[in-house]
Amino acid sequence: MNIVVFSSGSEGNCTLLRANNLNILIDAGISKRQIDLNLSNYNLSINDVNALFITHEHIDHIKGLAMLLKVDGLHIYLSKGAFNAIYAIYKNSSKVKQCELLEKKYRAGEIHLISRIKDSILYPDVALDDVLVNILPTFHDAAESIGFVFHEGEKKLVYITDTGYVHQSLYPFINNAEAYILESNHDPEILMHSSRPYPLKMRILSEHGHMSNEDSMVTLCNVIGPKTKLVMHAHISQECNLSRVLELTRGKVFKDYGIPTDNIEFVILRPSASGEFIV
Repeated sequence: MNIVVFSSGSEGNCTLLRANNLNILIDAGISKRQIDLNLSNYNLSINDVNALFITHEHIDHIKGLAMLLKVDGLHIYLSKGAFNAIYAIYKNSSKVKQCELLEKKYRAGEIHLISRIKDSILYPDVALDDVLVNILPTFHDAAESIGFVFHEGEKKLVYITDTGYVHQSLYPFINNAEAYILESNHDPEILMHSSRPYPLKMRILSEHGHMSNEDSMVTLCNVIGPKTKLVMHAHISQECNLSRVLELTRGKVFKDYGIPTDNIEFVILRPSASGEFIV
């Protein structure tokens, strides 16, 4: 499983996952030109991409989507709510058939989870050849935001950004993964002393905003396991977070939980992040 983050943050989000001979993009929050350029660095073109998964409809996640709709054979997966929220992009396109709408459904044996996950129920899995994708509800001020767990055999990558929290009922789906790309957006004290408008501060701090450093670390401490080798701190605010503050928070929370980190690689993702990670 090879992971390349092209960009992470409010300026744009886009990640390439290479698994079982498939090339999968997660979000398209940068231009198609930028995506093409990044792919070329790995001897790939957009025609080599098998699928695109969209978390939600905010522009830093779909900036390049309109142009990607013109790529023949590229299957695009997004929630029905996100699709409806950005329908103007699709309505004049003949490529609607390339969009797979992910709809909430009850699943046998998991009905007990439904009442425990606020405002959400679980989604059916997506099978792409030998890669299985779990679709998870996230909690953000979007029409219907989602996160993903990508399975390559016994290995899995958890991808969750743009959420106010991760509900504990999702822990069984994301526990003991080899790799995590998890939001660590802000430090609340830095946020509150920033020049951002007060309503925006409250939005970010809400249950449908963004996870703080501490929120992210507590979640990680509840789900990482012996298989975990890589953690990428994602969607970091340039104005309301600092690498050193994030690292200090991580150290304190992990120490409080008594969790060793010697065998885990931690990566702080910044805009236009690059580099290939193999797990």
